[in-house]
Parts: sequence; C-alpha cells; structure tokens
Amino acid sequence: MATSVPGPLRVQDFVRLADSQYGHRITHASANVTLADPRFCWAGQGTYGLYRHGPLPGPRSLEPAARLVLTAAGRPMTMAAIDYCLKALGYRYNPGSLRNAVNRSLTIHYRWADSLYDHPRGEAAELQLRREIRVVPPRHRAEWEALRERLARTIEDALISRAARLRDLENPDRFGLNWSQSHD
Repeated sequence: MATSVPGPLRVQDFVRLADSQYGHRITHASANVTLADPRFCWAGQGTYGLYRHGPLPGPRSLEPAARLVLTAAGRPMTMAAIDYCLKALGYRYNPGSLRNAVNRSLTIHYRWADSLYDHPRGEAAELQLRREIRVVPPRHRAEWEALRERLARTIEDALISRAARLRDLENPDRFGLNWSQSHD
C-alpha cells in the first residue's frame, strides 16, 4: 500500500521512510546523493521535498528561492513577507539566513524609500533568472509560465493569509475577551 509523504523531509526522515515504508536500508550519505538529484526540491538545510508539496524546483539556497518568490509576486515585498511566503511553500531555515542571503544578492535590491526588496521584472530578467537557477530549461517557456502562475497564486494566497493574521493581532477580542474594556 502506497502512502503519500506530506511536505518536505529532512534527510534522516528520508532514510527512516525508505526503511520503514519500502524496506530499503540506505545510509545518510546515499540519501544525500539521491536527494541531490534536481527532481528533489531543496527546502532548507538538509531538507528536501517534491514540487507538488510546495518547494520550488531549481533553487538550492535561499537567495534564488527568494528571487523566484519576488519574480512570481511581480511586486516588491518586505523581508517578513518574503519569509512568510517561503515558509508557506515548505522552506525551513533560520530567518537570519534569509536576511543574509537576500542582502548578499547581486540581483535583489533593497529600496530605502519604502523598505521593500525588489527583483528586476520583464522577459529579459526572467530569462536571466531561469538561466541562473534552472527552474525549467530556458527553451521551455510554457512550463516556466505555468510554474510562475502557480507560484503567483500560492504567494497571493500566502500574503492574504499573512494580512489576515496581522489584522487578528490587532483585534482586542482575539482570545475571546475584549482586553480594551475595563472589568470592575
């Protein structure tokens, strides 16, 4: 009986699943080599998943993953929004690592006027991104467009969820009590 594996897995989980569900004993070194195959999507240090579970095909570090998010979003974003979207896609990492990766990027630019991060847009910028990250081969434009549209919908949903959560933080009744009323 086949079981589906939800979301990204750490290498040790992959080793354990291979043994318990499929009877294949593999070493951590073999698992690392297997997971290096680009069909497995990198989702953070020692964490991999399948595209259908969220992580993006191609990037093997946070900077290119953030570039893909900004490209698909089609608009500048705060660091917190980029972080939220990547985590909604299944990425697991230290927030400081994302900040360092984005700040070191030669492509992602910080806009001092509004404190947003931006990535070049347009056909030339997307082609350059696809050459550098290998999300899909440059000649497969239709596959890129489908991936970008799926990612754009996922990002939009994540940003809507984030906005709702931020609004809820301001709600004085969020725990079932109105904390702004005095109780005599």
